[in-house]
Amino acid sequence: MLQDEPMLTPCPGRVLITGGLGFIGSAVAKRISENGRSVRVVDIANPIGYASDPLVEVVVGDLRDPSVCQDVVRDCDEVMHFAADMGGMGIIHSANDFEIYRNNHRMTSNLLEAAHSAGVKIFFYASSACVYPPVPPNPSGALAEHDVWSSGKLPSPQGLYGQEKLDTELLLSHSASKFAIRLARFHNVYGPRGAWYSGREKAPAAFLRKALVIRKLLKANQGLQQVAFEIWGDGAQKRSFLYIDDCVDGILSLMHKHGSSYELVNIGSDRAVTIEDLARIAIEAAGVKISNVRFEYNDAGPRGVETRNSDNTFVRESLSWTPKVSLKEGMAKTAEWMSAELDLLVDDLQLDDCALQSLCRSKVVDFKGIVKFAILLPITSRGPGGLKTCLNHLHAFSSSIRKTCRHELSGLAASTSTAFSIWVFLLIDYDDHELLKTHDPSQGMNLAEYILRSADIPTITILSRHARGHICAMWRQCARQAYADIDNMDYFVLLGDDVKLETDGWMSTVHKAFGDIAEERKVPFGFGCVAFKDNSFPGMPTFPVMHRLHLDVFGGEVVPEEFINQDGDPYLFELYRRWGCSRMVQSMQLANAQGGEMEARYIKRSATGWKYDTLDRGIAVVSSWLDKQSLKQTPQTLLTIDVVIPSYRVDVPLLERILELKPPPTVSTMFVLIIDDPKAVKPVQRLKEKYGSRPDVRIRQHTENLGASAARNRGIEESSADWIVCLDDDIKPDADLLEKVAMNIRNNPNAAGFAGNVFFPPADTIYTSAIHLAGVTYFWNIAEKFEGKPVPWGVTANLIFRRNKGARVLFDTSFPKTGGGEDIDFCARKEDAASDFQFLPAPDVIVVHPWWNNGRRAYGRFYGWGLGDSGLVSKYPEFVYRDYTPNAAELLLCSTLLVLVGVGRLSLGIVILGIKLALSVVVANILHDIYRIYLELDVAQIPGRPGKRVIVKSVARLLAMVESTVIRVGSESGKVMGHLRDGNLRNMGLRFDWFMGKWGDGPQRNDRKNGMQRFVLMIALMWVF
Repeated sequence: MLQDEPMLTPCPGRVLITGGLGFIGSAVAKRISENGRSVRVVDIANPIGYASDPLVEVVVGDLRDPSVCQDVVRDCDEVMHFAADMGGMGIIHSANDFEIYRNNHRMTSNLLEAAHSAGVKIFFYASSACVYPPVPPNPSGALAEHDVWSSGKLPSPQGLYGQEKLDTELLLSHSASKFAIRLARFHNVYGPRGAWYSGREKAPAAFLRKALVIRKLLKANQGLQQVAFEIWGDGAQKRSFLYIDDCVDGILSLMHKHGSSYELVNIGSDRAVTIEDLARIAIEAAGVKISNVRFEYNDAGPRGVETRNSDNTFVRESLSWTPKVSLKEGMAKTAEWMSAELDLLVDDLQLDDCALQSLCRSKVVDFKGIVKFAILLPITSRGPGGLKTCLNHLHAFSSSIRKTCRHELSGLAASTSTAFSIWVFLLIDYDDHELLKTHDPSQGMNLAEYILRSADIPTITILSRHARGHICAMWRQCARQAYADIDNMDYFVLLGDDVKLETDGWMSTVHKAFGDIAEERKVPFGFGCVAFKDNSFPGMPTFPVMHRLHLDVFGGEVVPEEFINQDGDPYLFELYRRWGCSRMVQSMQLANAQGGEMEARYIKRSATGWKYDTLDRGIAVVSSWLDKQSLKQTPQTLLTIDVVIPSYRVDVPLLERILELKPPPTVSTMFVLIIDDPKAVKPVQRLKEKYGSRPDVRIRQHTENLGASAARNRGIEESSADWIVCLDDDIKPDADLLEKVAMNIRNNPNAAGFAGNVFFPPADTIYTSAIHLAGVTYFWNIAEKFEGKPVPWGVTANLIFRRNKGARVLFDTSFPKTGGGEDIDFCARKEDAASDFQFLPAPDVIVVHPWWNNGRRAYGRFYGWGLGDSGLVSKYPEFVYRDYTPNAAELLLCSTLLVLVGVGRLSLGIVILGIKLALSVVVANILHDIYRIYLELDVAQIPGRPGKRVIVKSVARLLAMVESTVIRVGSESGKVMGHLRDGNLRNMGLRFDWFMGKWGDGPQRNDRKNGMQRFVLMIALMWVF
């Protein structure tokens, strides 16, 4: 049905039949059209399969909507109103009373008002024998039309269903001056094409179904002697039953009666039988021996009134009508039709004996207990492949719905007793004329709706005027319409038109998942987000299911206006993650033909910054809503801590140590692994095979090598957590790392971040000892050196920071790809963005970093660090001081220049002076380092696990001291070359305070002292040389 503009064909003098696709309505419509009159049928049911007839126009519409009534009544002379919420005893019971009354009364009052406005001539109303009192006024049980009032007291109809029918009869009596009123009180009409297994069936159909199923079971199980046959009550209740053809004859006789403005008659049989006798007739009609059946009387089921029979005296006199088809004859005809329907059902649902057994039981349907799913489905024919591809996708989608939901929608799912229903809300661009073409003018459905309704999927079409490709805006519009729908949808499923559902029983899985969330997290039912596993994008919550409660909280909005066509689904997942109420159900799977990690059919437009202000606002709304609820126990919020790992080497065993870290129960963690080597195909494949389906692991790969800073930035942007832990890809974390991180955060929730300890294995070689002695690893265990005081910065091998505190801060990619200076710069800007909050030490958050290059010599790393650190001098002048003397690297630069000048001028003296300077610098620095280290060395301060803080001894230590000079001077040379590269010669002689003022001017004075000592020693050596 096109929600905005119902397409109606003008034809004056036609008959409007509401509920015209139902059991009685469709039979009447067929008979009237066969007599040559034009008919308009309106029904909420699926019109597919309804025999095409040029005299019958079919409109899909909900009569609870007054505008639908106004439209369908136009140009109709007669209205025949059959539409109603109705059924047998499985439907008409006290639990459904108010819902049935509300729905039926709303339809009738809307239709009656429209009929008044349209100038209708005759109004027929399908009433019911339920208007009569439960106890007949005479022993025979026969009920005459006047018996509603015969007691002299107020009428006592059967439940609110009967009350609504009686109220409508009275309401219509006031319209007799406007148009002719025709009322028929039906008594248990049965026959082919009636409901027979949904819970809406009446006793004849229910008994025939049970008998036919018993026939199948006996045939399939030769050793089976008897099968239980369920009867509600004791079987002594008496009823009369009318075959459908006789019913239609009676209705048309009533419509053809002239000369009266108001007629009310019984339409039923006056030959009552006991319910047990009816069961025996059904068993005989199914060809089952009575000896193979064992009656089981179910007193727990609704039994209805004790006796009810139609008194046909008045209708015989008034209309000369009497039923012609006997009960046995009618049951035999119905059994023949139902047997074929049962075979189709068994084949379609692939029912086994257990499922067949369930058909031997009647069910009580509770309208309030029906769980309703709304699928929000924006579609377009403008993508690659055009209309053909769009319709192919829609065919695949509808087939997947039918396949995965067939058991739940039929009520025959073995895994659940819950009843489900489903509606698809199609959203189509208003100018997508190809897709909006009418498939069949008599049914008024566009091509897309026709495909879905052909699969028995109820569908509503909504026209979109949003910009093309704005999927989130379309979801919002769909959600608003579904949220406002009269039927009060329970769940809202956000899908795309190229999706195929792959898991049978996913609706009950969703319903159970929300129940589990409510029980485990102590939140109201419906609080949270449940996502499918997208097999084309595993690990990413791309297609969420939201409960109605979410739209209650946000005033009918499913996602905020900021979202265009990206990020709406992860936003919903992250929104409820703070309470541990987001679930990606691994057993609930779908496939997305295009999208996810692949190229989409539209330009992807992300909501800029949604993980900051937008997400924070959403969390605040949810928190405020929870605070206002009178909950016995306040739901516990979780710390959200994501782990970001940039990786170029992609060493799978090393990465597995990180990905296997276990967060404590009070923490929600996602691991974001950014692969910065596009050529690492096989290791990435191994990782995705093992971790790709985990919703807490996200693996992304760059198409080119961008460097560590860019990789970390990608990880930060992928995260939506409050806190991030940056780890190097080659470290070995302590097993309790996340627990220790959480403890530090809870103790200092307002910190800008934390620096953890990074230890190294024992320095048992000259080279590894030299690395420590050179001081380049001094800050790696800064957390224990600054314990109890703010730290200036932390190394990115183990750095924790608040992601969304203050302005958005990322790593500066102008620093070298392999690192150097970017960690200091990041911490400085993060502290600045966090205002008064600082980085604190987290000494119990421990990782062990291996020796680079497996402990083999490689000095380029330290030179590269210095190259990157050089940029800090210009960027942070507040942390810069001038040294009184040039350092070794600057002096070596001078010596190089002297040699070059000497060579250029052919001056041997200048060349020798340059060589003497270089030699003096090297020797002076080695001698001074030996002296300094000998006096200052504290092995307990080197970054290593307590008890394993060792370096080589004796001569090896002396050699390590010498090599440490090479490492230190190499690092200083990187800084000098950085100044030259950037053209910042004025920065020569300037030094960066690595403590960033945290220790006052002590580090500066110590550095100047060492520089002066080395310079004096160098001058002395120059004198000697």
